[in-house]
Amino acid sequence: MLTWFRKLLENWIARVFFGLLVVVFVFWGISNVVTLVSSSTTVAHVGGKGIDLSVVQVEYQSELNQAEQKSPPDAAGRQKIAQNALAVVLRQQAYTDLENALGIVVPDAALRAAIQSIPAFQTAGAFDNQKFDQVLLQNNFTPARFIAEEKADMANQQLIAAITTGAAAPAALTDQIFEFVAQARSAATVDVSTAAQIAPPPPSPATLLRYWKNHPQKYTSPEYRTIKLVVLSPAVLAPSEPVSPAELQAAYAQTAASINLPANRSVQILTVPDPAKAQKLAADWKAGASWAQIQAEAAAAGATAVELDHQKQNQFPSATLGDAIFAATPHAVTGPVAGPFGAYVFEVTDAVAAGAPAFADLAPQLKQQLQLQKAQQEVNQDVDNVQDALAGQTPLDKLPGNLGLAAVQGTLDAKGDTLDGTPAPVPGGADMREAVVRAVFAAHVGDPATLMSGPDNGYFAFTIDSITPPAVKPYDQVQAQVAADWQHDELQREAEQTAANLMQSVNGGGHFDAAAAAAGLPVTPIAPVSRGSAPVGIPESAVPVLFSLQPGQAAMLPSADGFMVMALTKIDNPTPAEAPDEVAGIQQALNKSLQTDTAESFLSGLQTREHVSIDPKLFAQIYQ
Repeated sequence: MLTWFRKLLENWIARVFFGLLVVVFVFWGISNVVTLVSSSTTVAHVGGKGIDLSVVQVEYQSELNQAEQKSPPDAAGRQKIAQNALAVVLRQQAYTDLENALGIVVPDAALRAAIQSIPAFQTAGAFDNQKFDQVLLQNNFTPARFIAEEKADMANQQLIAAITTGAAAPAALTDQIFEFVAQARSAATVDVSTAAQIAPPPPSPATLLRYWKNHPQKYTSPEYRTIKLVVLSPAVLAPSEPVSPAELQAAYAQTAASINLPANRSVQILTVPDPAKAQKLAADWKAGASWAQIQAEAAAAGATAVELDHQKQNQFPSATLGDAIFAATPHAVTGPVAGPFGAYVFEVTDAVAAGAPAFADLAPQLKQQLQLQKAQQEVNQDVDNVQDALAGQTPLDKLPGNLGLAAVQGTLDAKGDTLDGTPAPVPGGADMREAVVRAVFAAHVGDPATLMSGPDNGYFAFTIDSITPPAVKPYDQVQAQVAADWQHDELQREAEQTAANLMQSVNGGGHFDAAAAAAGLPVTPIAPVSRGSAPVGIPESAVPVLFSLQPGQAAMLPSADGFMVMALTKIDNPTPAEAPDEVAGIQQALNKSLQTDTAESFLSGLQTREHVSIDPKLFAQIYQ
């Protein structure tokens, strides 16, 4: 063959052909290299300006770090975080372009004053440069990035404030919403219990037999399948995997280096509308009154007392309150501190500094992780051997005992329950049982055992020994159950009729109390219920029914033990003038909502005008 090629190359036509072929391959290779070298890293365009992938990656990594402090996100969670990061970058670029066009600037002096006024950067009320660096380091921020973002936020606030300042809800709308939310309705109820009904005479055998025939669904046993099952699962093997103290310490060192939980505080707080009463409560608390005594005293003074556990600074309802709590000395009563909702008096009961959790807190979780990793390695080593054995038609009960398999044999139905109604003891837990049941009821008797993938990186194989089809249980086996079911239905029917008669009597013009007394049923008054409050004495599902009634009208609803008849007794319609604070709160909420909608509409229009475009393939590289 080589000799033939040499002779062929002696022909000048062949030489030209091979020369062209070489040129084609050379340029094909160069073209690909050039394409790879010059491939764009622009993930999006805003107003014709490119957004580099690295900018979005920085924002994505920052948000990902925050999310991982709670729990590592899955693939869908990472994609959502990436989408949010991209939205933040695009929004900022659109704002920046418009701010530059409008000449909006942030003076250095104003920026410096704003940063230095942040309580987290202060020591004894003065800006502390060392603390500034420390806080930024704890939150994975460089000074340059923080200053740039703070400057951008201040410019954005100028822009958004100018756009949203005039967005306010009209007083007429505020009053209507107040009247809708504040309306309170009082009711009275009667409970008609099934168990309280007079038991009917014993039924005849023919009646019970007819009931059994008319309700076959109640007495039909499901289809059962008897199986042999083996499970190869890291979750099953993990608890028996040994973990040495040295391995635990190494895992803790690696994990602690990547965890930086924010500081948090547990606190007991009083919110007091009256400053004078706040001073009195603070003095009593500082004098040694217990929290229980202070709670009672606060209630009498019209104040609100709450306990909050392990809250981060930004989780408190007021920035002023959060700053004061994180600056306070633990286990000492502090206040009053003026705030937007009155004066605050509080005591920090627990203070947790920022940083990694202690070894004792992480050790149990780390041990489980290490055991699971070792078990996963064992499963990976054994899975091929199990497949080979099954391919050789080795019966499940003859498989080697050194393959890490958990084996069971038994009977179950399509719900995964055994003959006695308890969940089948499938190794690997509920998820594995669900996967096994789904596969078993899709298979047939005689199908060979094959290794199937299960949840949590596990595997299972099974054979079906027999199938018992559904069948109505013989009357003699369920006679006692039939008698109990018949009696319950009779009592239920009697309770329903009693409740219906009471409702019809009231709606026909009768008085609720008199109709209930005639039926020998006690009436229970219900505290006023508004649309925005949790009801007391009636279920949540009864609130819409209550607000659909007219005064004196009754309705009937099923209850946990029978039926409830409810009648509307009174409607209270407070006026806006009677509750100025509530009206002001509604006004504030509506204004904020309108301002948010205005800002979002403005941003949407701005992005449309700027012709935002995204490279989906390049964007996917961020979170994959």
